[in-house]
Amino acid sequence: RGDDPQVLLGAILYEAIQRVHQPGTTLVVAPECFPDDFESYLEVVQAFEEDIMPYPLPHLHSDSLQGIIQVAPFHPHFEFQGSGSDGIDNYTNRSPYPIFHILREQEVEWAVSKLGGDASQVWQRNVDLLED
Repeated sequence: RGDDPQVLLGAILYEAIQRVHQPGTTLVVAPECFPDDFESYLEVVQAFEEDIMPYPLPHLHSDSLQGIIQVAPFHPHFEFQGSGSDGIDNYTNRSPYPIFHILREQEVEWAVSKLGGDASQVWQRNVDLLED
């Protein structure tokens, strides 16, 4: 818990490393991580993706977390670029609290393959469900 980006990045990194060796996904729920400021929350997501994921971690059997792990952001004020704050599509990634959803790329690829290999179908299906 807390709002210190460095502490949050450490928690996300710890959980991401666990996913390298264990199947499944996990959530890092961070109620104090800029709950009213989506842009500041996104900076934490971007810091993980740009400042941590690309670099080698000595105890992994890989050069980096890229291609192994991805982080899906969820936030109370989530807004897709170009959507506008009232866009129904935003609700696919809105949550009561800021959340970092850590997924294994291999499992995402498997799920996408079930949809004919088109990842946009997952998002579109979710939007369609919200519109109904």
